[in-house]
Amino acid sequence: MRKMRVLTALLILIAIAYIAYEYTPIAVRNGINVTINSPENYFSKYKDVNIDISDKNAGIKNISIQIVSMNTVIKLYTKTFEDNFIKNFKIKFKTDKIIPDGKAVMIVSVSDYSRNNFLNGFTKTIRRNIIVDSKKPVVHLLSGIDRIRITGTALAVFYAKDSNLKEVYVGVSHDGITDKFKAFDASSFFNKKNVYLGFFTYRLSKDKNYSTNVYAVDTAGNVTVVHIPVYYSDIKIRKSKINITDSFIKNKVLAIMENENIQKKDNLLDDFLYVNNTVRKQDAEKIMQICAKSEPEFLWKGRFEQLKNSKVTATFGDKRSYYYKGKLIDIKHHMGYDLASIRNARVNAANSGIIVFEGYLGVYGNAMIIDHGFGIFSLYGHLSEFLSKVGEKVRKGQYIAITDTTGLAGGDHLHFDVLVDGYYTNPIDWWDPHWIKTHITSVLREARTRLSLID
Repeated sequence: MRKMRVLTALLILIAIAYIAYEYTPIAVRNGINVTINSPENYFSKYKDVNIDISDKNAGIKNISIQIVSMNTVIKLYTKTFEDNFIKNFKIKFKTDKIIPDGKAVMIVSVSDYSRNNFLNGFTKTIRRNIIVDSKKPVVHLLSGIDRIRITGTALAVFYAKDSNLKEVYVGVSHDGITDKFKAFDASSFFNKKNVYLGFFTYRLSKDKNYSTNVYAVDTAGNVTVVHIPVYYSDIKIRKSKINITDSFIKNKVLAIMENENIQKKDNLLDDFLYVNNTVRKQDAEKIMQICAKSEPEFLWKGRFEQLKNSKVTATFGDKRSYYYKGKLIDIKHHMGYDLASIRNARVNAANSGIIVFEGYLGVYGNAMIIDHGFGIFSLYGHLSEFLSKVGEKVRKGQYIAITDTTGLAGGDHLHFDVLVDGYYTNPIDWWDPHWIKTHITSVLREARTRLSLID
């Protein structure tokens, strides 16, 4: 009889434990997780609502998303799951509801099929304070139709205004990609707020399907896109054949690999290909990083100067075919001008600016980069020594370095580049005073006139 009472009591305890586990929130906690990826602080009908929902214990039953604005409840999204096995769900949509701008609260409520919580299941509700902003930035193009030669430079000036303006830039689309060029606040230059300018270039393109636009983005994600009409013309690409010898690889390529702490490959050809491709690509990435920050002012004036008493030995865009032991091994476009003068010639600064880099730079050997302001930079490669230091302000024509054969130079010369936001551009325009006048000075003057008609 006593054993029976003990067994009965044990069964009752087991039943109580089962009921507590299965139907109360004592043992099993709420397993619903809600992550609001977007919006964060600002909400816009032009930006996706992006929410991740999961339940580690039971299937999701109901989802409700609403916004409370000006004491009005606006339903954005509802969904009920007939099956009880959905444990993960992603929500991504744009609303078509009209929501007043200003402060509001987003409420996300999720319930599940759990038998727990006294057969009621669990519910999780997340509230997020947001600011509704569905007004796109105002953008007015201040510069007119421009003309550019492929690989050349052009200038866009525009007015952009928004109470929560986050980013403005010029985008050049081609070959399925968009090159992004920073637009600088030029309020001090024009003596008026909300004015921006941005230089851009048209890189060599396979399809030559360029399209140029101004992009203005606010904190809420509203985007205004304004097309910039640009006519472009092609350039004539020179072709050259370069024979790579074992001696050149041993003297030049291996020196670069040693400087870069790169382990030698299986053979000399692989050494050359690694430097001509991987190291060259890394150099371009480093240059892009160096040019990511530029002074928001014109540090230069007038045309840029070529290396004094120099002869052009290679031009921008030259198609170079590399041969090794009679076999074509690589093809590259030359992204600058090669200028030859006397051995160990003194290098003059092409224009006034601030030195932002001085040191070893892969295929360029010893190199120097000068910031001329508003995203324009000049690069000097294959140097032996530097006559100026990083941070120093230099004037046009000032001697800053000495030429040599460092890097992949086959002989003593200067490799000269002009860069826009780190993108290579053809220096020939910048040497031309007429081009400076018609494509920069006149554009700025026209923008100032158009600006007077705004506000």
